[in-house]
Amino acid sequence: MSVRVITTYTTFVFVLLYLLPLAMRPVIAPDETRYGVIPMEMLHNQDWWSLKLVGLSYYEKPPFGYWLTAVSMSLFGQNAWGLRFAPALAALITAIATGAIAKRICAHPHAGFIATAIQLTMIFPWVFGSVAVLDGMFSACITLCVAFFVYAATEQEHRWRMFFLVLSGVAATTAFLTKGFLGLALPAIITGGWLIWQRRWRDLFVLPLVPIASAAIAAAPVIFAIHKSNPGFWDYFFWVEHVRRFTSPDGNQHPEPWWYFLPLIPVGCSLWTLNIGKVWSGFGKSLFRGHGAALCVAWIALPLLLLSASSGKLPAYILPLFPAFSIVISAVLLHYFGALHAKSFTDRLGRWLLVAAALLSASFILTGHQWLYADEIWHDHSSWRFGLIALALLAWASLDHWALSARSAVQKIMHMAISPAPIFLISGLLLPDALLEKSKIGVDTLRAHANSIAQSHTLIVDANMATCVAYSTKKFDMTLIGPGGELDNELKLPHEQARFITREQVLARVAQEQKKGTVALVIMRDNLQAFQAAGAPKPQSQHIDGDVSVALFAQVK
Repeated sequence: MSVRVITTYTTFVFVLLYLLPLAMRPVIAPDETRYGVIPMEMLHNQDWWSLKLVGLSYYEKPPFGYWLTAVSMSLFGQNAWGLRFAPALAALITAIATGAIAKRICAHPHAGFIATAIQLTMIFPWVFGSVAVLDGMFSACITLCVAFFVYAATEQEHRWRMFFLVLSGVAATTAFLTKGFLGLALPAIITGGWLIWQRRWRDLFVLPLVPIASAAIAAAPVIFAIHKSNPGFWDYFFWVEHVRRFTSPDGNQHPEPWWYFLPLIPVGCSLWTLNIGKVWSGFGKSLFRGHGAALCVAWIALPLLLLSASSGKLPAYILPLFPAFSIVISAVLLHYFGALHAKSFTDRLGRWLLVAAALLSASFILTGHQWLYADEIWHDHSSWRFGLIALALLAWASLDHWALSARSAVQKIMHMAISPAPIFLISGLLLPDALLEKSKIGVDTLRAHANSIAQSHTLIVDANMATCVAYSTKKFDMTLIGPGGELDNELKLPHEQARFITREQVLARVAQEQKKGTVALVIMRDNLQAFQAAGAPKPQSQHIDGDVSVALFAQVK
């Protein structure tokens, strides 16, 4: 396979799996709306330094990831495409950086292209490259930092070594400005562990000096600018979002047991986990150059230990580990398929498992699937979804058979990368109905009334719905009933607390604001019962969808 053909394959995979589906599913609340509203406010206020969520100070993350989304929205519009393009591009950058590392530490000339394709077709990188969260962008920054350091550590010419070290520090700065101090800790323990493995004691203390200096120079003006616009940001960010999350997180910071990430690793690699037999048996004989295998071991083991030691955990936290898995799989499979051997049990095992899973899925249509609680997930649309899963699995098995019939090792693996495409493409149809309905109510329903809401003189919103309202209407000045959800933080700034009212104060506030102009009220349906009481303000129009009510009140002169 020529370089041109491999590049075409990889481009096709990226366009098919990442770009085409960007706008095919609803925006998910509250995460995607939150990470959309902050950049939207930056563009609306023309203020790229103040970190605001519906006008309230929001100090959970530094601004770099929001900047990238804001740039994307300015190019593609404030829509699902503009919201998700930055994570998709970050997934591509991560894959390319992964391939660059593989090219440097693996002996096979096509290892870099293979590692890129594998990284693009793993479940976790694909999922977090398709949703508007910061983890994909953070993983891209980490991978770039490690890639530049690896090139520096393996470069003989001094000027190029210094160049790569400077770029490594700049990449570490972007990781830090995306999610905080973990962006400095992860590259440090990965590259430090790799140097220790090689017993390069002098390099262990000398090589990091240039990245540290370049990171400090690049980060200092941004750090001071953030502090100037948000005086309490760094104090809150360090103590609450780092120290407390690591040691004793509250319910909002996702406390989990130490082993939480272990079962997530095979899930995250699941489309390549079918080759676990080949990878396990061939790791010691793979095509790593020098201490390349040691880099991958350090990259997986040391961050996993650090992240597992933290009390607060989410699945996305292990996303920066997957480039190492991609490199290992590429090196092992190239060696495995490059060796002359008869077709073995491990070659056919994955395909048999896919066929068995397809038959099992199809059997649920005939035998019933109530015990799986499928009707609770998909309501009364379970049968056709099981049929769709069965067809997708059979298509995957057929494409896998086609892949293994290719002549060269490179062709086999590139075709294998395309084989799971049917599962990727139907994934949007397998989302739980409850999640889709919630997203529809949270965003689409509000968007249908966006003009009326945005043109109202006063907007009063349940705090749990605030980001949905802001994303749908692009109106950020609102009175909040709460606090609740992501607006319930510990900042408690006095001038911002004045924007909150209790549920008991809603009737009086509506009546008061009606004297000034029209009022729009977005509230949970159950709370509307209070407006049926005698003397309560009556809405001019009201729309109820699910649990959400949009009520419009005319001005009272």
